[in-house]
Amino acid sequence: MDTLEKIDQIRQRLGVTYEEAYKALEECNGDLISALIKLEKEQKQAGKHVNVDVLQVKGQELLNKIKEIIKEGNVNKIVVKNDERTLMEIPVTAGVVGLVLFPYLTLLAGAAALYKDYTLEIERDSDMEE
Repeated sequence: MDTLEKIDQIRQRLGVTYEEAYKALEECNGDLISALIKLEKEQKQAGKHVNVDVLQVKGQELLNKIKEIIKEGNVNKIVVKNDERTLMEIPVTAGVVGLVLFPYLTLLAGAAALYKDYTLEIERDSDMEE
């Protein structure tokens, strides 16, 4: 497994940035498990944890599901994937308005016509308590 694949694994599991994942890997001499443990401990100490929910949807359900997730709130980012390939990352913040999301939804409508199966990764913050 090359470095980029390891970074992607760390980001997927812990919801950290590329920089944080890369730095942890370097500090752990490229050992994926050690880097995961290190970052997990850091997140626990900071009282921060990112939950990543993964949903499988079909082309026609894509836009409706994204709109539903955004309405639910408590979402930081939505990642749309097709066959492990990231098609789009949608940053979602409190107070996001339709005009901000419109370009993303327009692009997704086009993508929905091209692909059949999608994976949605929904990142949410949650406070960890001991």
